Amino acid sequence: MRLSSLIVVAGTLILLSGCGGDPAEAVAKAEAAQGEALTEYARNIAETVDIAANPDLVQRFCLNGLGAACPEGITDKLKEFGYASGGTGVDLAHAFVVMVADQKDGNPDLLVTDEDYLASAYRVALGRDPDTGGATDNLRFIQDTGNRKAMLRTLLQSEEFKAQS
Repeated sequence: MRLSSLIVVAGTLILLSGCGGDPAEAVAKAEAAQGEALTEYARNIAETVDIAANPDLVQRFCLNGLGAACPEGITDKLKEFGYASGGTGVDLAHAFVVMVADQKDGNPDLLVTDEDYLASAYRVALGRDPDTGGATDNLRFIQDTGNRKAMLRTLLQSEEFKAQS
């Protein structure tokens, strides 16, 4: 099931069909996902998302990672950082993480150190810098496994991610 097909009305999950449209317009109009929407995204973070159909998630990542609503051209920028429609929620977050890390190091080369990736992952997923314990454990995981997206997925499925407002 695509995340783009779900909405919650009066506490009831409703399945929609035919979602889509202009991604840039949808993102520009969207509020950042919070509460139940984030809980649903966390539950299905490995499922396919579409920018036009899930603009609230895109806005959440902009707000957390960039500190403001998504700028004009964010959909094109995400393509530059490796997100294509049909990717998962983790893939979308990963593109944001690399974008934020590149802005941090000032070098738009898509090359990111493990430390910058970790700090940017916390920023995008949770809207904050990593705490010392989490940074140590998660950095060790990345260095031991080489799997940055698995670490990012744990942040996106955390209670803290779901509780953002």
